[in-house]
Amino acid sequence: MPDDRPNLLFMFADQLQAWCLGSMGHAVVKTPNLDALAADGVLFRQTYSTSPVCTPFRGCLMTGQYPTRSGCRNNNDGLPEGHRCLAHALNDGGYATSYVGKWHLYASGNQPIPVEQRGGFQRFIGYQCYNSFIDQVIFWDENHQPIEFENQHRTDATADLTIRRIKEIQDRPWAMLTSFQNPHYPLQPGPAFEAMYMQAGVHYRPNVQPCKPFTATMSPRSPRPVDRDPVFQRYGHSLEEFHRLYYAMVTQLDAAVGRIIAYLRRIGQYDQTVIVFTSDHGEMMGSHGKMNKGEPHEESSRIPLIVRTPNGLRRMTRDEIIGSIDFNPTILDWLNLPTESHFAGRSFAKLTEQPDAEAEQRTVFAEMHDWTMTRTGPWKLTTARQDNAPRSLYHLDTDPYELDNLLDDDPLHPSVAAARDRMTQQLQEWRQRVGLA
Repeated sequence: MPDDRPNLLFMFADQLQAWCLGSMGHAVVKTPNLDALAADGVLFRQTYSTSPVCTPFRGCLMTGQYPTRSGCRNNNDGLPEGHRCLAHALNDGGYATSYVGKWHLYASGNQPIPVEQRGGFQRFIGYQCYNSFIDQVIFWDENHQPIEFENQHRTDATADLTIRRIKEIQDRPWAMLTSFQNPHYPLQPGPAFEAMYMQAGVHYRPNVQPCKPFTATMSPRSPRPVDRDPVFQRYGHSLEEFHRLYYAMVTQLDAAVGRIIAYLRRIGQYDQTVIVFTSDHGEMMGSHGKMNKGEPHEESSRIPLIVRTPNGLRRMTRDEIIGSIDFNPTILDWLNLPTESHFAGRSFAKLTEQPDAEAEQRTVFAEMHDWTMTRTGPWKLTTARQDNAPRSLYHLDTDPYELDNLLDDDPLHPSVAAARDRMTQQLQEWRQRVGLA
């Protein structure tokens, strides 16, 4: 009998701001393949990273636990020993599992990943973390054998390896996770994509303030002093040029995703595959005068999310609040696999399948080194990690760019005080559940 279980293709970018997609309303950046996927599925517009930095997000994705619980709180933290991860559940469900791309759990650098740190994936082609898209593009397979790419952009190599691995496992139900490093700094788009935006205007969010956009890399270490760095020389003093190069990176990522989807169509598996596209976190891009990630602000903590399931909704846009902690139980629902009780999130599968799914109140929680955050309805509260003292409260329906911290008002409006108290209590209860309090 034919095995008609759906496949899974879960693709995630690195440092992609949620609004830098045409389907999310960006006026300049070109993302035709992702926009087409959104039109053929469900676009979730209010999705949050559980911890908007590389390793903590990845630890959450693998373990299904908040960083405080999993121990993956800082870049280069490894998976907890003996923990049952997402791939173990997929393996037990009869899926051929594979991972391709940036890993960034356990270490950094241009190096392979130890077997015990691969989260249970049967097949694995990846690297820890190496912040160059054009030099030393090397991946390692399951046997620690290097796969080197000369004169090929890391983004394109990631797509090539994903297609290669799907070819090897496409005769049985498969689950593929692909981690693109694009558009994480340094911004090094391929020449053809850079040329697309050379004369383009830029689209700034209203909360952008002047700042220097350059971020030095540690792996490899950026040249010192910084003005010797060729990357710094390209956009170190120009936020406008940073935006142009960022757009080019995103369009190159879009083209790579398009090639993978085209391959699924070619082999006749597009309509039997759950396809997910998201990112580990966003990028401030000058909002509030800041760059990079790790902030509770929307530009850093909100992430894109597009989902297409074989029998799911088409041309649907949803504004329910989703957290990346919710990915694991939802994946198991999509693949009709048993629930894993240790996964902390809540499935949103019905929101991709049922056109009349009742709108529900969903709450997300997020954490970083010095803050915790919760979002419920239009309200978003950030507190100090140490003692849960409120730091900021925004009403995102009326203040989407977080320009008016309502906690600064004196006296507080009664509705603001009530929201602060209610959400502070919600955060305190969450902190107790995860062992933070």
